[in-house]
Amino acid sequence: MQKFEKLGINAFKNQELDLAITYFSLTERVDDEVLFLVNLCEVAKQNYDESDMLFEYYQFLKSEDRLDFKELNDILEAIEEEVFSELDDDLRDENAITYEDFKNIVLNRVGFKEGLTGVMTSTRLVLRNSDNFLDFIENLLDNGLVDAGISYFETFLEIHGSSSLKTKHIAEKIKNYEDRNKR
Repeated sequence: MQKFEKLGINAFKNQELDLAITYFSLTERVDDEVLFLVNLCEVAKQNYDESDMLFEYYQFLKSEDRLDFKELNDILEAIEEEVFSELDDDLRDENAITYEDFKNIVLNRVGFKEGLTGVMTSTRLVLRNSDNFLDFIENLLDNGLVDAGISYFETFLEIHGSSSLKTKHIAEKIKNYEDRNKR
């Protein structure tokens, strides 16, 4: 087992989930196991108890050399669906809107910047996953809210790392923006 994977497992057990994600992201390999562990940490942020039980099951399967990531990911998906169902109930009770709903409802009526201003003054905007987060950041950049976009992007990198193509694309956008401003 690699050093960063061991550190990630220890961080998970200590409920230091962002740190665990960072360690798992630093492993030299990117495979089903690492992706499962990162996703497990993300779900554990909302439901640690069930995620911890799945983590124990994962460790049992690993010790028996019977890892089945289809099965593990199916269980994780079921936990995630339960979390999102509970989150949807909570959102209805609070004054909040998911990023998907924001894009589908608000952006069909007004532009991103105007819609965001309206939502941010009266409502919480909920970003459910890293794809939503990156799309939100890219929309901030594309709509002239560059400082906010850079700030959110730095936070994203601390949590998720920079391995995805979309992350690299956004980093290039920021670099191009900064290069234009130096002139």
